[in-house]
Amino acid sequence: MSGFYQLNERFDGGKTGKRGGMSQKRPPKREHKLIAFKAFFDTDRDILEWWEGMQDGERSEVIRDLLRGYVKGLSLYEARRPKVAVDGSVVLQVLDDTAWIRGALNDMPAYLEGLLGRITVNPIPISVAQPVPEMSDNNLSNDALARRKAKMGKAGW
Repeated sequence: MSGFYQLNERFDGGKTGKRGGMSQKRPPKREHKLIAFKAFFDTDRDILEWWEGMQDGERSEVIRDLLRGYVKGLSLYEARRPKVAVDGSVVLQVLDDTAWIRGALNDMPAYLEGLLGRITVNPIPISVAQPVPEMSDNNLSNDALARRKAKMGKAGW
């Protein structure tokens, strides 16, 4: 009788992993009650589209949040608003940082005024800043010199 268990032998004997062999303790099942309702394709199309649009695994949590919010008397928006756990030390750090920034911005005008007051400005002599090209009247023709003198005479300073 190859391939069959003998009648007086246990079913498993560690061969299939089921019954007997290794015993695994499962935690006791949580008590629960199934809450369900029907959504009709003709009248509840918007609910069905919303339901199908959610990712698998998040539907139960969304329904729980909505029902808990309704029980508390919240609107749908407030009930579904994502909840973020905030550590108190983070809030205090943000408060301290904000106060420091505010103080730095309030002190900045006085600091800049003092800084600019310490800067000395040395005027640059005009002759050094913009060298005047030397013009010689020797390079001009007599006609050009005559025209220039006539224009200079007409100029009203």
